[in-house]
Amino acid sequence: MILLSIIAIFFVCLLLGVPVAFSIIIASSVPILLEPLVSLTQVSSIMIESFSSFTLLAIPLFIFAGALMNLTKVTDDLIYISKALVGKFKGSLAHMNIITSIFFGAISGSSVADVASLGRILIPAMIKAGYSREFAATVTAASSTIGSIIPPSILLIVYGALAQTSVAALFIAGIVPGILIGITQMIYAYLYAAKNDVGAIDNKEIGLAEDEKLSKIVALKKGIFPLSLFLIVIVGIMSGVFTATEAASIAVIYVFIVAFFIRKQRNVREYMAVTRKAVIDSATIYILIAAAALLSWVLTYYQAMQPLIDFLLENNFSPLLFLLMLTMLYVFLGTFMEPNSAMLIFVPLLLPVMQGLQIDPVVAGIVTVMAIRLGTVTPPYGLSSLLAAKVAGTNVLKMMRHILIFVFIYLVAILLIIIFPGIVTFLPNLLIN
Repeated sequence: MILLSIIAIFFVCLLLGVPVAFSIIIASSVPILLEPLVSLTQVSSIMIESFSSFTLLAIPLFIFAGALMNLTKVTDDLIYISKALVGKFKGSLAHMNIITSIFFGAISGSSVADVASLGRILIPAMIKAGYSREFAATVTAASSTIGSIIPPSILLIVYGALAQTSVAALFIAGIVPGILIGITQMIYAYLYAAKNDVGAIDNKEIGLAEDEKLSKIVALKKGIFPLSLFLIVIVGIMSGVFTATEAASIAVIYVFIVAFFIRKQRNVREYMAVTRKAVIDSATIYILIAAAALLSWVLTYYQAMQPLIDFLLENNFSPLLFLLMLTMLYVFLGTFMEPNSAMLIFVPLLLPVMQGLQIDPVVAGIVTVMAIRLGTVTPPYGLSSLLAAKVAGTNVLKMMRHILIFVFIYLVAILLIIIFPGIVTFLPNLLIN
């Protein structure tokens, strides 16, 4: 009864135009107001205490590091490296788009930032090379989802904090699924390019001089900065030298040193602008985290999920079946809601169920993030698709055929992970106890 009342109040608030975070707080607070043993002071303490998580400190730090990366013009380096790797393959521009997204995700973790920065360069180049506007926009939006799986990932940090799961294990577990998504997308890109006989790369369109010859040595030099940043974060976490939060702070310092002293980006106003944006983005997530902490406490206080747990256990629900249902739920939620919001609401709801079914929390975390991030591609929310469509000069309806194909490919990858969880757990088991 309590659970149904919370859900009903939450959706009524949303329909009235109340922001998501405040809808969660209102829905969670109403039952508490009727409880004589709980005071408003206790409620506020629960929300404030959620900010004290050391793990969650990694979120604003990684967001700030990603914002500073824009000052280093690393996008140009990533495009050059990608061309050096796949410049001679059929459909090379589409492959470049996907590979650059993998690299970009490894240093940014933001799907929208991926589309905004890479899309403005690669989408016009792909259109000029003979790709349809719809395919160019869709491959850019679809490949941007890899940024939320490849570490460092803000969504994985949020999930780790909510589910009390090792962020280091989640980071390492995301490497293979991220590469798997990239490979499946490249296979489709190759088939599209072969069928449509897409033209060659125009150097000028991707920011290279017409007579510039690709050099593996130059590509290697350009790759030193992004690769070293990735290795500092991942190797440092794996070896136990520092935690994910400490890795984030080191990433900020390292990126600042490169931007200020090596790339000589010394415009104070630019630093103030990226700092302001990072603060706003971080504050938005933290307000949601406080709301989710209150919701989780209320559900625990009233044991609201116990009937569902008992039902699943009594009817012998298998972990595989539950993960399939979880995937469908998060794909649906991601279609209508911002991923952080959806995850902050439903991970606390479903966590007791997953614990009751003894589902590996790392596998559940990767499946959750992959499924919910798919929502940035699928309309109506589909923020990455909307942004890519705008850059390409088309609309999401015209992109739907390609979107559905990429969604199918993505769901197949998730299904493989559910059936063969070793895809996710192999590296964490190998590298971390």
